[in-house]
Amino acid sequence: MTRASAIAAVSGALGAVLLVAAMRQSLFGVALGAMLSPLPLAMAVLGLGVNFLPVAVVSGAITVLFLTGSVAMAGAYLIMDAAPISLLSRLRAIAKPDKNGFTIAGAAIGRLVCFLVIGATIALVIGLTAIPNKPDGIEVALQEQLRDLLAAVTSATIATQGSEASVEARDQMLRVLSVILPPAIALHWCLRSILSTSLAQIALSRMKLGREIVPEYRQFTVPRWFAFAASASIVLAMTTSGDVRFVATSAAAVLSLPLALQGLAVVHCAVAQTQQRTFLLVMFYIFALLMSSVAAVLLVSLGIIEQFFEIRARYYVTRTGGK
Repeated sequence: MTRASAIAAVSGALGAVLLVAAMRQSLFGVALGAMLSPLPLAMAVLGLGVNFLPVAVVSGAITVLFLTGSVAMAGAYLIMDAAPISLLSRLRAIAKPDKNGFTIAGAAIGRLVCFLVIGATIALVIGLTAIPNKPDGIEVALQEQLRDLLAAVTSATIATQGSEASVEARDQMLRVLSVILPPAIALHWCLRSILSTSLAQIALSRMKLGREIVPEYRQFTVPRWFAFAASASIVLAMTTSGDVRFVATSAAAVLSLPLALQGLAVVHCAVAQTQQRTFLLVMFYIFALLMSSVAAVLLVSLGIIEQFFEIRARYYVTRTGGK
């Protein structure tokens, strides 16, 4: 085994350990593995090359199988970490050489993220439609499954009995979870992969390992066809009812992610024109954390406006940089 192959194998095993720790809800796993278990795999692929992806993935799958003794858990590793990183590792292949090293165009990054989100949306729709249907629809069936899960992880008395006020509060919580949880899982799958890939590239650049790649994050661009598809899903969620509306709402929430990232790129591009860029970005992200729902709607709206009116091309000087 070559040195590069050994590094890839160790990286895959380390990512697998982080994922298993997260699934076992250890403090270490929750702190790091829940969002960053794909990071070692991404660093191996972006630093060593796509040819070492199979070595890292096989090492990770074997590690999960050894630690848990479960083939299902090994399959979960392939779905959670290996599949999205395999797609996003295309960033290395599509990097174009220039005087500063290698550059990845914002449109190329946008296409990869859109394909990642489409995969998550397809899995989400299949998962929701596979839920055993009830006369009252998929949403009620999902609430019953969540109620059963609550009964399994707590005492049956707490989950099924209590005062009228506590039962009403529990039912309200289940209604909220049934709406939020499906798209939240899909978005988490996408975001952890995007975050890990971005951090891997930044770390490799700082350590002078692999290619010196400069992604044009401020020029992140969503393909026009995807913007129409995402907009159509939003319209469908607003104009339908029943199961169609429930599934369309979940799908629209996930499909809005690239538009939100495009809106975020517009914000960064605008702030880059000012002298107080650091202060303004800090204030913006504090606002986004405190008012996450409002910030998400604003970013998606800005992304849609940018798609059709090209604010950056009209008003801002084109700048390159991954910061």
